[in-house]
Amino acid sequence: MQHLPFPVPAEDDEAEINRLAKKPEWEPHQAAWIAAYKAYQANAGSPFAVAPSDFGPGVGDRQYSLYDTRKGSGELRRMRRKEGLKSCPICGSPVTGDLDHYLPRTVYPEFSIMRANLVPACSHCNSGGKGTTVHGGEPRRFIHPYFDDWAGQEIWYVEIVPPFKAARFIPLGLPGLEVPRDEIVEFHLKNVLGTQFQLSMATEWSSLPTQIKIRDSEPSIASITTQLDQELRVACAAKGQNSWQAALFRGIQRNPGAIQYLFDEAIAAVLPPVA
Repeated sequence: MQHLPFPVPAEDDEAEINRLAKKPEWEPHQAAWIAAYKAYQANAGSPFAVAPSDFGPGVGDRQYSLYDTRKGSGELRRMRRKEGLKSCPICGSPVTGDLDHYLPRTVYPEFSIMRANLVPACSHCNSGGKGTTVHGGEPRRFIHPYFDDWAGQEIWYVEIVPPFKAARFIPLGLPGLEVPRDEIVEFHLKNVLGTQFQLSMATEWSSLPTQIKIRDSEPSIASITTQLDQELRVACAAKGQNSWQAALFRGIQRNPGAIQYLFDEAIAAVLPPVA
């Protein structure tokens, strides 16, 4: 989850429709299609303000297929392989390399090749995270990495729920988020984080006591707290402040019981032999 600059100016997206309209099959839809693009931009891609368009029988299917014929093109490939991404802009996973339609093309095929609607993402977000979900009732919608500049701030953490030996991991928006951002973040987290997130959190959590003891053979609550602060800073710098790792360490810092558990486990941990 992060804020991204627009991949191209709005005029460039509209120019693509004008190029398509040179073909007889698309020319009758040029004006309405451009109007749909303008409505998307004017309303920041909001599913509450942007209604799906109906261009007539069969047109939506052809619009839907435009992405399939162009996804390997140099332009979309560059978006998919966008450099400098520390984590998935949609879910915060450490994986990137795919593209996701913010408004799903199954519902909004007219935006299948609109670059303002295409977001670099991990394969999970593209193939199964959001699915065909559009929103959850106003104001509950997905965070838009291009239009929601506040996504560049810290917005969530992971609550570690005991018993800590078999902890559960609940993603939550940070307290104090403005209205309606609090509901947007809650909805977003609930609908983009799934099995892979839970597995990753369990792995990170279970390995922490040994990591702590490797760094400090005689840990204390104070030294563990210092380590957690350093780990959070490293996670923010390396993976982004709304990455899975950053959210996990943010959650541990908020939980004295979790810190005590890490201390007890670190004290008892047996370090692996050095090769």
